[in-house]
Amino acid sequence: MENDKIETEKYQAREAESQSNGSAALARPGEVLPNILPILPLSNRPFFPGQAIPLVVDKDPWLQTLEAAMETSHKLVGLILVRNDTPSEAGRDDFYTMGTACRIHRLAQSQDKVQVYVEGLQRFHIEGWVAHTRPFIVRVQYYPEAIYHDEPGIKGYSIALINTIKELLPLNPLYGEELKLFLNRFGPEEPARLADFAASLTTSNKKELQEVLEATNIMERLEKVLLLLKKEVEVAKMQARISEQVEDKITEQQRQFFLREQLKAIQKELGIAKDDRTAEIEVFQARLEKLTPPQ
Repeated sequence: MENDKIETEKYQAREAESQSNGSAALARPGEVLPNILPILPLSNRPFFPGQAIPLVVDKDPWLQTLEAAMETSHKLVGLILVRNDTPSEAGRDDFYTMGTACRIHRLAQSQDKVQVYVEGLQRFHIEGWVAHTRPFIVRVQYYPEAIYHDEPGIKGYSIALINTIKELLPLNPLYGEELKLFLNRFGPEEPARLADFAASLTTSNKKELQEVLEATNIMERLEKVLLLLKKEVEVAKMQARISEQVEDKITEQQRQFFLREQLKAIQKELGIAKDDRTAEIEVFQARLEKLTPPQ
């Protein structure tokens, strides 16, 4: 633990020196990212490059990690999925080795939570551990995305992904809004971003999504994501059919109820039926006529 403290202090000292030399805090093309990062665990699903969302974490175990990141010039933190469902108890062996380097744009504290707005920049792989206790700090290798120029196979998969997403639009309008936001930031000619975006749309389990994150080969990633999207379409269609069947059943039950009520009203109006209270009195009177009760 003492070694971890020393390494953490060295890391903070290096970052303070870098900041004093005028390193910029905003992301820019070609930016050289640091090879040492503080990391945070994720329990439900991995975070992909290109995403930008508010993340809420418990203050008690993770505020120190976020403060360590905010004190650096680059304000980067690594987000990595953990195998267990309790990130507050995560140790070194619980982390997957592939994660996403994220820039912290805003941090706000409440009573026991911290909300941090992060932007995913690049995939990274853990090459070694600098600090084994919180705040966890690791040495990383990045996987920047290549630029693709109309390779037929890649273009075909990209079009297939977009068409499959369009299949989801009538089934869930939220996908339409998500697609609009994506196209405002990136174009369909960016297959790496498209694959990551499409994966983030799905409700796939965390292991399947982690496999997408770990797929550094673009063709392999596109294949995996297309399969997940096709599965999402089938699930969405099944949910729509179930909802329609339930709605039809409820509608039929309501229709029969109204018809019975209308029939009762008509019979009463014609004098061929009695209301429930009158019918109940007559039942008891008929039963009494068959008995010889004491005076």
